[in-house]
Amino acid sequence: MNSKTLISLLKIKEAYGDFPETVTNITMDSREVDEGSVFVAIRGYQVDGFDFIPQAIRSGCRFIVTDRHVELPEGAGLLIVKDPEKVAALFAEYIYDFPHETQTMIGVTGTNGKTTVATMIHNLSRALGKNSAYLGTNGFMINEDRYGSTNTTPETTRLHKRIQEAHERETEVFTMEVSSHALGLGRTFGIEYDITIFTNLTQDHLDFHNTMDEYGYTKGLLFSQMGHNMKDRKYIVLNQDDPWSARYSRMTPHEVITYGMTPEADFHPTDIEGTLEGFNFMLNTPEGAFHVESPYIGHFNIQNLMCAIISEWLQGYRLSRIIAAVGDMAPVEGRLEVLDKTLPIDIIIDFAHTPDALDKIIDTIEPFVTQRLIFLVGMTGERDLSKAREMGRISTRADVAIFTPDNPANDDPKMLVDALAAGASHDNYHSFTDRTEGIEYAIDIAEPGDTVVLACKGREPYQIMADYVKVPHRDDLIALDRAYRKYRRDEYVTDADIHQ
Repeated sequence: MNSKTLISLLKIKEAYGDFPETVTNITMDSREVDEGSVFVAIRGYQVDGFDFIPQAIRSGCRFIVTDRHVELPEGAGLLIVKDPEKVAALFAEYIYDFPHETQTMIGVTGTNGKTTVATMIHNLSRALGKNSAYLGTNGFMINEDRYGSTNTTPETTRLHKRIQEAHERETEVFTMEVSSHALGLGRTFGIEYDITIFTNLTQDHLDFHNTMDEYGYTKGLLFSQMGHNMKDRKYIVLNQDDPWSARYSRMTPHEVITYGMTPEADFHPTDIEGTLEGFNFMLNTPEGAFHVESPYIGHFNIQNLMCAIISEWLQGYRLSRIIAAVGDMAPVEGRLEVLDKTLPIDIIIDFAHTPDALDKIIDTIEPFVTQRLIFLVGMTGERDLSKAREMGRISTRADVAIFTPDNPANDDPKMLVDALAAGASHDNYHSFTDRTEGIEYAIDIAEPGDTVVLACKGREPYQIMADYVKVPHRDDLIALDRAYRKYRRDEYVTDADIHQ
């Protein structure tokens, strides 16, 4: 991309020095720059990119975008702008030639269920034979190839780069989780969504948004930013059961399709039957009723699956074909995932980390518990601590509750578990400042027929410890290793697997 063309896109700017004739990529990470890069220095949530301009220059970058003046060596150009993040989105679109225009872009937001819905859409797209990309908490996937990702929704330049990489692989649909942090910080600037989906809104992230109203309206940016061009056929999929949906419906001129557990929704289930192997139900739709055999468990997963089915229907697929493909969908890792079913105890992992999500997990699991329910929950460090007491209360709905930290970061792990224990409604709970020890204890006390639920992390592969150091950690592998050693003696999970 020609540098002069990029600079000419802006009406208000200050340009100093000598810019390279062309650039080939753009980044906010000084570790990723080379001679063909534009480096955008923004004031981030935790660090200021301005401090990394010297490192970018040493790595060969000759095109710097920032909001303050800095002395650069000869042969480098400095572009000072009012809003570097918006400029980053604009430049990324031109450098990568608007790659979202060649794909159906789907954005999923909500407190709980984003990962499950987005992954279900990806898996259903694959079952229907489409090239598909997914981006979210579980990483970045193009078809079955998986790559790492540091945030639910990456920063602006990395997000646009991911869309470009998917375009190069000829993907037809790109489904991504859209977090409230991303919307509030402008990470999704420049993305044209064709379909947006809302799951629910419950208490979370009040450390960032301060109030539930601020949190809710920040989520609403996803719908209000879909534009007003009625020539573009765009759709909004809303949860009829959540009161915020009525507000979101008024934020956009585009057609709204609703789903929910009541007949008022456009898509709703009846005749629900389920086991830990999966739920079956009748799906009532504007085109009639269809029997769905689902490999997923829980009423909330019926809602999540409806979102995936609706998204394919809105892309022009017949409902009969979509529902036939549901049986070919892969499981959603770490979301109400039942581990090795040959063990004499049921071990279930899930990512739930809000009071509402914990309540729903227990509601789902309780009917299938034959002996005791042992429930382990963690409290995240440096987050909204006001939800901890309620999380502790809900956890003690189980016969045995176990409290641990979850990504404690720079918070005191004992303070985190004490905050959970403060809400306990009975005395049969145990606290551990080390999550691994808590998981091992849960397996140690489990007897044949018991159900052990490990909540809050799913298959997240690390713990965030002091100074934000990521230490390898896998709830599922730690639990399986302990269970194999207890019940099979001759089987185990290697440390290399757990710490991969």
